Amino acid sequence: MAWTTRSLLIASAFLLVGCSTATRQTAQPFAFRALDLRQQDPNGAPAWELKSPEARYDIQRKLAQALKPRGTVFRRGQPSILIAAQRGTVIGDGQAIQLEGRVRITLLGNEPVEITGDAARWLPREERMVIDQRPVALDRTSRISAQTAQYFIKRDLVELRGAPVLEHWQDGRSKVSNPKAPAPLPLKVKAQWVDWKPEQGDLKAPAVIRGERFEPNASSKDQNQGVKTPTPSLVLTAQGLRGNLRQGFVDLVAPVKIRSADGKGWLDAQETRWAINDQQLSSNQPFKGQFNALQAQGDRFSIDLEKSDVKVSRSCELKQPGERLTATRCLWNWPSGRFEALDQVVLERDTYKQVTRAKRLEGKIGDDGTAVFSSPGARVNSRFTLPPKGQGGEGKKRAPAPIAF
Repeated sequence: MAWTTRSLLIASAFLLVGCSTATRQTAQPFAFRALDLRQQDPNGAPAWELKSPEARYDIQRKLAQALKPRGTVFRRGQPSILIAAQRGTVIGDGQAIQLEGRVRITLLGNEPVEITGDAARWLPREERMVIDQRPVALDRTSRISAQTAQYFIKRDLVELRGAPVLEHWQDGRSKVSNPKAPAPLPLKVKAQWVDWKPEQGDLKAPAVIRGERFEPNASSKDQNQGVKTPTPSLVLTAQGLRGNLRQGFVDLVAPVKIRSADGKGWLDAQETRWAINDQQLSSNQPFKGQFNALQAQGDRFSIDLEKSDVKVSRSCELKQPGERLTATRCLWNWPSGRFEALDQVVLERDTYKQVTRAKRLEGKIGDDGTAVFSSPGARVNSRFTLPPKGQGGEGKKRAPAPIAF
């Protein structure tokens, strides 16, 4: 972009530090009561501006040190980005602006995004900002932190590098004395690097990621420090992710692995969609899993992270030693271990080659890690194949596997 109509306006009166000839020879900086630095685009519309209630200007070094600078970046003549800091240093006529102390960059719009850090370099001619000290991007329901960040204004792109972490919560920011303090974070994703377009919402992390799901008020105590730290209830890994935060979804790149933190269950899946606002994981591709001794597989699944419910909506199959169940649909709750199989349910047992058919069967993981199925109040049809008379020896009885009708 070509830059034209450059102006430096001094509001009110200014004070010249040192009035003697000797003082002027030592090139003491000017101290102004106010600073107003503006830049226009080739069409004469405002491009950006920087204001400060007090500034000191060093003529020889061509530096202006501003107190509590406030900046604005315009788009089509309207404010688009607001900038604030505790201190600022303007190099030349605005070639570069160093911001320090609680730097805050606010992207205006229907859903504003705030980028904060301890220090940042604003390069107006390149339409770029570099935040290299504790950058954090925050909106109403999510936060991304990293070691460094670059914001390319014209491209609507934030590059986050150095172990970025995406955290997401459902209820927005906490309603405490500080309205900008985030609520508890039930979802946290660690990546190697992240590209994010805050205005459009596009997000991608094309390398291995690790996600953690936290239950409300779940924590563990560090025995060395005695400090409580959050404990994840669910851990997932994928080969990357891509999605749109404004549309509320992220697609996890296969293979996707989901593990319960207690080690009692796991699930291996293909590409999986994470509906971050609805707290759901789902995939329309085949998967395999295991819950204690019970193995599961199917052609489609969804997980309600809030309720810890797993639903198989097509071709459900459950296996454990000596038993196999198939059904159109299955539903089980991860923490309680309770199962439900629906539509065209067939339960096969090795003992007596028993086959049970029903519209619905229930099940529960027992203390030994195996599932016990039942059909309370429902009609079932069972078929047994008994061994020939006398087979196995006289007087010997074999106890059947437990089943309740």
